[in-house]
Amino acid sequence: MLGRAFFTLYLFVVLAILGAGWGLDRLYLSLASPEQPDPLNRAFFTLLEAGVRSPAEPVTESPRDRLQRQLDELQLAARVYQLSDLADSTLKQEIMAGEPVMLSAEQQRQVYYRLSDSPWVVQLLLPAEPERDGWYRVLLLLFYLLLALVIYLWIWPLVRDLRSLQKQARLIGRADAGMRVRLSHRSAVYSLSREFNRMQQRIDELLASYREMTYAVSHELRTPLARMKFALELARGDASAAQRQNQLDNLRTDVAQMDALINQLLNYAGFETQTQALTLQRGAPGALGALAEGLIEGLTSRGTLPALPNFTVRDNLAQRPVHGEWNLLERVMQNLLGNAAKYANSKVLVTLDFESGCYRISVEDDGPGISEADAERVFDSFVRLHQEPTRDSQGFGLGLAIVKRIIDWHAGSVVVSKSPSLGGACFTVCWPAPDEDAS
Repeated sequence: MLGRAFFTLYLFVVLAILGAGWGLDRLYLSLASPEQPDPLNRAFFTLLEAGVRSPAEPVTESPRDRLQRQLDELQLAARVYQLSDLADSTLKQEIMAGEPVMLSAEQQRQVYYRLSDSPWVVQLLLPAEPERDGWYRVLLLLFYLLLALVIYLWIWPLVRDLRSLQKQARLIGRADAGMRVRLSHRSAVYSLSREFNRMQQRIDELLASYREMTYAVSHELRTPLARMKFALELARGDASAAQRQNQLDNLRTDVAQMDALINQLLNYAGFETQTQALTLQRGAPGALGALAEGLIEGLTSRGTLPALPNFTVRDNLAQRPVHGEWNLLERVMQNLLGNAAKYANSKVLVTLDFESGCYRISVEDDGPGISEADAERVFDSFVRLHQEPTRDSQGFGLGLAIVKRIIDWHAGSVVVSKSPSLGGACFTVCWPAPDEDAS
């Protein structure tokens, strides 16, 4: 951004100076009267010509030496040239015409005059005029005003865009901060505005997640805490040993549920604060299929659900390496398989494929499915659709939100639709392959 701003301002100012300088120079030449030799200079050259034509003394020296001697005696800064000494130029043509020619410089003025009917040219050096005419000062002031206008025209859009950013910065963290900064692609701070909007979006997401987490924690902890209070009151009464043991078992269950909630919240908070700098690794061909088989075996061995469905894995990536951050891909696969196992009636189909330069994981089940109205909301944090309370009570609504966050980091997408083969839900995860493996 600095290089672009410097280059555009530099180019803008240079072109403005060149244009203004050329235009003002033309204007000055048209307004100012052309500089003419002083009448005294003309009279001097006339007398000098007369002395050369009819010398008062016998001629004992060359005309050039006699002219130079006369000029020196008058204590004038002057020199005598021959026409052949001058280079062919417009100046020489004007001198040969026979009229005095004046050239002005900062330090002095030069007057050239060819003595009539002779090859001699006299150069007379005179001091420069002490002051210029009034037009010069007016045009010089106009030049600086034009330069100031040019710089202002360049600075004004930049200041306007920075004020937009400043206005948006005051709204950060407020409830009405949903608006974004919209600048032209030609703006010098366009890239800054894009990063600013990303920051604002991230802050909005964090604030929304904080509100959701606060609500979820208060809601999820209220029920087990109420049950624990009730069990403690019963245990303090005249209950039998069997009843006390039953109440203690209920307390252990509630504590385990609260512990699971806290662990889920800690995991989710870790994903919320994690940066998007991934460590991509190239897995061996068939590694993703082996990962799916291992996670399915883990679900079966743990027995966390009353009845597990039958899992089928179709691995079309067995001959292709897979790029990704594997510990995060494992979490994606684990959450998708756990979600499918919880809602499936008897079957889960896992398909690993490669299509249009992207890796794809599809997990289908024969459960109740997800309606189109809930297809987007299901990936939000702490969302449980409550289609079947006996199943929805086994989670906290964070698994699919974590899946979406991880796939977003991989520049991919996750969608849910109706399973074409099993009739339930079908979660499809896609993320792009690197260029060397995209073919």
